[in-house]
Amino acid sequence: MNLVINGCSYAESYANGQGHVDLAKQLGLDCPVSLAIGGSANSRLLRTTLKHSYQTTLPTFYVLGMTFVSRLEIPICEPENEFEGRWVNPQNQEFRPRWQHGWEQVDSNQFVETKLKSEVFSILDRTEDLMYRMLATITDLKSRGHRVLMFQQADNLYQDHLDDPRLKLFQRPEIINGFKWRAIAWQHEQKVQPMNYAPGTQYVPADMIHPESGHHALINDYLTNYIQEHKILA
Repeated sequence: MNLVINGCSYAESYANGQGHVDLAKQLGLDCPVSLAIGGSANSRLLRTTLKHSYQTTLPTFYVLGMTFVSRLEIPICEPENEFEGRWVNPQNQEFRPRWQHGWEQVDSNQFVETKLKSEVFSILDRTEDLMYRMLATITDLKSRGHRVLMFQQADNLYQDHLDDPRLKLFQRPEIINGFKWRAIAWQHEQKVQPMNYAPGTQYVPADMIHPESGHHALINDYLTNYIQEHKILA
C-alpha cells in the first residue's frame, strides 16, 4: 500500500522535512507522496484526494491534515495542470500571475469581504457541511480498497460546537478524536521546535505556529500509534 498526504502549508512544511517519508517507513508503506499546497481550502484537500484515488491503480493510505473551516476557493486561475485546475483561495493564496483575464485585486478584495460577512453566524452550518463531505470521502475511499485518516491541524473556531448533535458523526475512527484534536497545538504542547517566521510576518497565535520542518518524530509516533490502535490500515 502507498502513502499520500494532503493538506495546507502545515502538511507542506511537514513534507518538506521528509515527514511523510519517515511515516511511510514506520508504517511499512511505499511511495510516499505529498499533495499539500500552502493556503489550501478543505474543499481542495478532499477533491484532490479523491481525484488521486481515482487515477491510481494501487491501494493507497491517505492522511489528510484538514485546514481552517473558513477557507474558501473559487475557479479564477488559468490552470498550470489538469490535476489542480483553476482553483484558488483568494484570501490565502496569491497565484496572481495566473488570474483569468479581467480578474483584478479589487475583485479578490470584494470576494473576501463578502465571504467574511457571510461567515459571521454560520460556523456550525459550515462545519456540518464539512463533516458530511469528509464522511462521503471516507466512505468512497474505503469502498474502493483505500484507507484514510483525517485530523484538524490548527483551526479552533468550531471547537466549541463539537458537542452539538448535528456534529455527532465526526465520531468515527478515521477522524482523530471526533475532530477535536489539533495536531499543531498538540506539537506546541510537546515543545516541538517552532518555525522562525520572516520579519514582518503577520502575527500567528502560539498554538498555530508551524513546527520547524524536519521536527516530525513526535507527530509521526502519535499518528503511528493511533493508526495501529484503531486498526486504520486493516
